Amino acid sequence: MRFLKPLLGTAVLVGLLSFTDTDLLISQFQKTNLSLFGLALILAVTANIMCAWRWQIIASQLGISAPFFRFLSLYAQGICANSVLPGGIVGGDALRSLAISEYTKTNAKHDGVLSVLLDRASGFWGLAWLSLFSGLVFFITGGQVSEPGGWLDTSYVRGYLLALIVIATTPIIGRLMHLVWIKRYESSDRHFILQSLIKIINGLPVLLRTLPHSFVIQLVTASSFWLCLLSVQVDIPFWLVVAMSGGVFLSGALPASLGGFGARELGALSLLAPFGFSKEGVFAASLLFGLISTIQGLFGLLFWLHNRGNRRCGSEPRKNFVAK
Repeated sequence: MRFLKPLLGTAVLVGLLSFTDTDLLISQFQKTNLSLFGLALILAVTANIMCAWRWQIIASQLGISAPFFRFLSLYAQGICANSVLPGGIVGGDALRSLAISEYTKTNAKHDGVLSVLLDRASGFWGLAWLSLFSGLVFFITGGQVSEPGGWLDTSYVRGYLLALIVIATTPIIGRLMHLVWIKRYESSDRHFILQSLIKIINGLPVLLRTLPHSFVIQLVTASSFWLCLLSVQVDIPFWLVVAMSGGVFLSGALPASLGGFGARELGALSLLAPFGFSKEGVFAASLLFGLISTIQGLFGLLFWLHNRGNRRCGSEPRKNFVAK
């Protein structure tokens, strides 16, 4: 099973390459504006630093106390595990969950897992709301693409918008379910898995607190992707990219990638190319965006090596130690 994800990712990449003109794809790369690509890298790094901050805020709500640099280091190591070590047994989220549990009062691994799950949920929730807002802005401002009649004329876009609405409203429904029914099952003597599940279902208060962070993070990340598109001469409206970034980024979470490449490129081509933009340009931009994650993953490798050196020297926090 550990090799299934990279194998599927390889199959997806091969399929996409057969769908595009290889010579034209190479030409798109050769015309890359390195200044725009460098700016996209800076924005992506900024977004991930903010992600580490958001994770610290969520963890603090669960009684997990650690210095910000620790959250930043673990987040960077998570990127490394996902993008530089494809097919590894320990994924980025699992690594973060286990490592941060050392900072809980009781070394409770489920609290570490819960902090990562809520962090992911916050990111997805903010992405859904941002994409819906951006789609509305694009529609109101008269945004048009090559398809006559506008961007809502395609059934797959309407389906995509419906999926965003479901993601955006699910935490609200979960909160209502908690207030009306699930709350009665809360008890300190319940199994920690049930308690964790209830906390996730009732995660709206945490998600609301971090929604501004997630909104800005996803806007910065989408801007990075937009700059990658511009860097390969794909002249595409900003608000359209942000509106479709929800599908593009969520596609990247599917278990079909080789070092982070594969599912995201499929999502980008499926959501942007039908509007009349160059398949090769969109594909090249998505690969460049993935390269940005790889570059950050290599820097995360430095954090991992630093962390490993600290463990050998005995300077890492012991279990049951809570940082002040």
